[in-house]
Amino acid sequence: MKKPIAIVLVLLLLAGGIAAVAAGGSASDPLVSLGYLEKTYLPDLEEQIDGKVGEMGEEAYAGAAERLELESQLLQAQAGGAGYADTFQEQRLKKGDVLTLSEGSSVLLLAGGASFSFERGAVVDATTGAEVASGAALEANHRYLSAEDTACGVVVTSDTAVLAPQGYYAIAPSDEVDYNELADALREMNVFRGSSTGYGSSYELELPATRIQGLIMFLRLMGEEEAALAYTGEVPFTDVPDWCRSYVAYAADKGYVGGYGDGRFGTDNSLRAREYLTMLLRALGYTDGGAAPDFTFDTVISRARELGVITAGEESLLNELNSGTFLRAHLAYFSYYALTEPVKGSSETLLTRLGRTGAVDAQEITGIMAGVSTERIE
Repeated sequence: MKKPIAIVLVLLLLAGGIAAVAAGGSASDPLVSLGYLEKTYLPDLEEQIDGKVGEMGEEAYAGAAERLELESQLLQAQAGGAGYADTFQEQRLKKGDVLTLSEGSSVLLLAGGASFSFERGAVVDATTGAEVASGAALEANHRYLSAEDTACGVVVTSDTAVLAPQGYYAIAPSDEVDYNELADALREMNVFRGSSTGYGSSYELELPATRIQGLIMFLRLMGEEEAALAYTGEVPFTDVPDWCRSYVAYAADKGYVGGYGDGRFGTDNSLRAREYLTMLLRALGYTDGGAAPDFTFDTVISRARELGVITAGEESLLNELNSGTFLRAHLAYFSYYALTEPVKGSSETLLTRLGRTGAVDAQEITGIMAGVSTERIE
């Protein structure tokens, strides 16, 4: 009988103790100071729980500890006056991030994928009026409400996602690749630009990259976008809209791209991982034609690894993406790290070359990169 009693005691400590502290005050006038929560209340509560470890199973203890972590994040958000949104406020998140909602708070999924995680209470899909279970996936543009006595975790399951919480919330970041940060950096460099979408900074990182998007990014990495925009030659394909005709015509004239052999370029077709890696290797001075090519289209992923252009982890990711979907998030990732790679037969990086030719301000971009904490996939 000791184990069930111990579990009940811990849950009472969590539910009763935390509820008592959170009962009063507001974001502008908290009843309990953030310092008291962090330095006295939460450590004392954790010490009491630690004393029960010998009487509890590991699984039960882990569940209680997880709940304490979720609710303590919300308490600190409330006491500090942070983590509160009067109206739905979008947050760009990455895989593994957890957005925790307090009771009465709501959330919308605008892009990407996420699932619910909660130990007790209820979450209601206010759009349909139905209750949802822990572990259920969120539907895009549905409003979900965390019911009374519920600390609801929303776990991001896609590479990136855009969530919009309303009410009190806290965000626990994961250690996964932050494609959002890389897109931010590329935007500061004027290499990556958004669309007309009204959310997620218009990055649309959750969508498949298209062939025209890959081509334009490639021309920017080559430092040739202005030349492409000024090009007036004929486009040799029949399916290219007016807004991007000069890009495609210029790239075709330079031998950077080809079509499908039936007169089509495939402007809005999904970009494949091998197609974009081929462009990046060309930007770095490697060739896939002539008597002694550095790589072929079929071997581009393995050769890029042999040439040291990508890491072992990136090779594995590209192999997965080649048979799956190459997203705009991946377009941003591989474009960003291509800038740090040396040009063929030189110690000069692509960024250094672009700076030397005057295509970009290398010093400014180096400063932007210094603020990026996301590490490469090794």
